[in-house]
Amino acid sequence: MTLATSRLVALLICTGLLAAGCKEKGPPTNGDLAPDFVLQSLAGATRKLSNYRGRVVLVNLWATWCPPCVAELPVLDRLSEEYAGKGLVILGVAGDEDPQTVRDFLAKAPASFEVLFDPDGVIGTRYGITGYPETFFVDRQGRLRDKIIGPLPHEGDSVSKELKSRIDALLGG
Repeated sequence: MTLATSRLVALLICTGLLAAGCKEKGPPTNGDLAPDFVLQSLAGATRKLSNYRGRVVLVNLWATWCPPCVAELPVLDRLSEEYAGKGLVILGVAGDEDPQTVRDFLAKAPASFEVLFDPDGVIGTRYGITGYPETFFVDRQGRLRDKIIGPLPHEGDSVSKELKSRIDALLGG
């Protein structure tokens, strides 16, 4: 083998090893640390997911143009009201491209939980969502513990027993 061929083979091996080590990690799974994010709230405040460590966080990814998302907003409101004093934080992450659309929507149908803006869909991509709505349950240590694809289980505008059970388990109650 010539010197040039040896160098080419070494270069290809190194490139392959580097590429193998640089693979992008797939979406998070149960037990993984929840991907952190920093987003603006409806009120203009900056919110960072990791600042909620020590509390259970329900991260709901939704959009105003999504009928199942809109239909589950009363359920999120009920959760917010029922669990406000029990350590549950609900963060609604709106994936609409225009934050003003979300503001206008919420002016007509206010939410009792905090709504954050993700106009570029970055959080949905990081969390590996397949569509709206999707809800992620983050424990007190910041780890993903559960995920619901599609609307939250509910009975009319009321929270289902199944959903309450999942939340109570995370809260330790």
